[in-house]
Amino acid sequence: MKEFILNRLYIPLLWELALVIATIVVPKQAFNLFFLFYLGLLIYFYFIHKQFSFRKMRSHFGKIKTFWLPVLLTFAGLFGAGKLKDFITMTFSYDIDDHVINIIVENDLVPTLVYAFMMIIMKPVAEEFFYRRALISFDNKKKTAILTVVSLLLCSIARAHGWLGIAEWMLMALPVTIAYLLTRNVYVTVMAHVLFELYDNAYEVAYVVGRILYR
Repeated sequence: MKEFILNRLYIPLLWELALVIATIVVPKQAFNLFFLFYLGLLIYFYFIHKQFSFRKMRSHFGKIKTFWLPVLLTFAGLFGAGKLKDFITMTFSYDIDDHVINIIVENDLVPTLVYAFMMIIMKPVAEEFFYRRALISFDNKKKTAILTVVSLLLCSIARAHGWLGIAEWMLMALPVTIAYLLTRNVYVTVMAHVLFELYDNAYEVAYVVGRILYR
């Protein structure tokens, strides 16, 4: 199955290339572009190639040591990476433009809820199955090392066009990448990623929704 996916990566790779070009040409449409990007990856990996299974994911829920412990450690890694990323941004952004793509959301209820669904559900699943599950192969150590670097680069290039921004997003991808290399279980990284995105976005989304409803 791994070889099956590796031989067909040209489709998601071209899909990412289209995203990068589009976000350069029409950066104000980043919200729509990322929604289409993640939707395309989900269709490719879930509906076409059946790489994701809710049943298989649920089967891990009762495993404390081999599932929830790595999930919590990965979440902690993402939390720490996020704090370090914020520090780097504050330290260098005055002198260097990180060229991170800003996802601007219309200040209305439906776009805000779509944004929440995209960031908390679509993004983690799509990114983990593309950048980790599909890209990283364990055939041999040299190949694994090369593909891991490629995975980190591709993941970060999708979110930033400048070297500082790329470095910041590579940092953010490190915890889930390390977790996947150690566990070889994409469901661990998916769950950790979902929990972190929930932590990172839930308060802001709830605040915006509340402000919209009571304005």
